[in-house]
Amino acid sequence: MTDPVRPQLTRLGLFRVKSHDVFIELTLRLCRTADTLYDFSKLYFAVGIGGRYSEEHTICFRLRQSGVVERMRLLIPPEGSAAGWIRLRLEAFVRSYGACEVVSARLVPEDGGELSRQAYLIGLKSKVRAQVIQSELLQRATVPHLPESLSIELTAACNLHCSHCSSHGDESEHLLNNRRPPLNAEVLETLAHEVFPYLTLVNLVGRGEPTMVSASQWNRFFELCEAYDVLVTCVTNGSFVKQRFDARKMRLLDTLTFSIDGMTDEVFTANRGGADLNTFMKNLDYFQSLRRDQRLLRRPRLGLSWTLKRNNIHQFPDFVRFAIEAGADLLYVRHLLLFRPGDATESLLGDPEMCNHYLSMGYELLKGSPMKLDVPPLAATA
Repeated sequence: MTDPVRPQLTRLGLFRVKSHDVFIELTLRLCRTADTLYDFSKLYFAVGIGGRYSEEHTICFRLRQSGVVERMRLLIPPEGSAAGWIRLRLEAFVRSYGACEVVSARLVPEDGGELSRQAYLIGLKSKVRAQVIQSELLQRATVPHLPESLSIELTAACNLHCSHCSSHGDESEHLLNNRRPPLNAEVLETLAHEVFPYLTLVNLVGRGEPTMVSASQWNRFFELCEAYDVLVTCVTNGSFVKQRFDARKMRLLDTLTFSIDGMTDEVFTANRGGADLNTFMKNLDYFQSLRRDQRLLRRPRLGLSWTLKRNNIHQFPDFVRFAIEAGADLLYVRHLLLFRPGDATESLLGDPEMCNHYLSMGYELLKGSPMKLDVPPLAATA
């Protein structure tokens, strides 16, 4: 094994590309350090015997398990096939740390197997990713390619009726959305087979709680994501985490964000539509135990969401302390949006001094934290 203290650039050698060669086949064993978030690995290629490496000549890929030998394939770049020679260099851990063992590296022909199918998927997603970057640079209003990510509403239903929710805060809206049918199974199948091959990420969002769909539809959704190598992000109220997530789904989960909005039983229950804080914490602990499994190479991220209200602003510093202690990777904080006239009494927009007092306390605690922050600035007091 290589030195785990810092990222390694491992030279894999110079390869002659024969006419029947289609794939670069790598057999690797990666071990991440306990506190490292592995995202992906990067293979650099230089065309020809004297070619140079560059960031433009790279192929990104992901392995799934730590300490386990995994074999995968990547498409040989057209430039390499044309030149007849290709040199390869591996960065096993990008912006992270760990140890890498290269069991073998070779060029192989097409055999119609699963590894070959996965290689074509990686190539297709890489092409779309490059097209997205180009469209963003050109600031295109319309794009000539499929998306890199997609947001899907599996259901509009929710078991909670949080007072600040646009879809379930009102009793009539809550009942109406709970009567809406879930995403049609045939539509999901068609969407997956047509679009998922191009996607890197699917984001489960919408008016409802994504995990409230039936177990069969939930499992089928993850089966489709696994078949097309798509990662999943999800925002949840935490009620059904134990019923919907297991070790296998952790391999496909990019981020699970829990909405909390209160650090005591009284405030949590008031803001989370009657949910129980103790049950919420047990479900969060269950997710923590799954994502911290040392066998996972790419550990799912934990996100925590907080809506700023008059009844919970004093608990914001405690929320930040909790997030730090929980090892959260993402903190999403927003001001209360006013969907109904009665919501105005809980808004902090009319009391910037109090709001800034507690926000400042929380933000001070976050200084130096590696957490990704999506938080509002301090309010203007003039």
